[in-house]
Amino acid sequence: MFPNKPGGYTEQELLEEVAGGNESAFRLLYEKYAGKVYTMGMNYLKSPFLAQDAVQEVFVKVWKNREQLASLNSFPAWLTTISRNQLINDLQRQFPMDSLDSISPDDQHHQATTGNEVDYRELEKVIKIGISSFSPRQQQIYMLSREEGLSHKQIASQLNISYDMVREHMSNALKNLRKFLENHYTHLLLLWLFSRYN
Repeated sequence: MFPNKPGGYTEQELLEEVAGGNESAFRLLYEKYAGKVYTMGMNYLKSPFLAQDAVQEVFVKVWKNREQLASLNSFPAWLTTISRNQLINDLQRQFPMDSLDSISPDDQHHQATTGNEVDYRELEKVIKIGISSFSPRQQQIYMLSREEGLSHKQIASQLNISYDMVREHMSNALKNLRKFLENHYTHLLLLWLFSRYN
């Protein structure tokens, strides 16, 4: 059993106990961070069932790699990386990249991506289609941000609008793009998520 300690254990002490194989300490670690992993799972997978499965898979990996825990600089960052990789794998199983069949408005077929290679050129084509559905201002701000690399402050200055307005337009543009991908090209949503979180 993991003994009680007045005032509780520090995270480092908890990690050291888990690294040493203490299952009671591992349960405490699970209880502390499972909710964070579940939230990530819902954001990616949009399914409580799949998100909970992902939580279990992630913590199986944590346990299998427990010997690393005591030497980590940041357990939350390490856990986020493991969780993100697990969720990307889950998305790949849902929407295999070698099953892509159409990305153009006229439904012309293209050659599928082979193996695990990621063809970002295909994603760029789809993003351009999505951007074309934005309002003119959203298109302008998105292009200045993503293609010219301008900061929100620089865009505000160049367009003579407020910083908050730039941020709002950009936020809406990203939401609209994600919705576009979900509605029309769900199989490419994985690529977009991967490019945003890496």
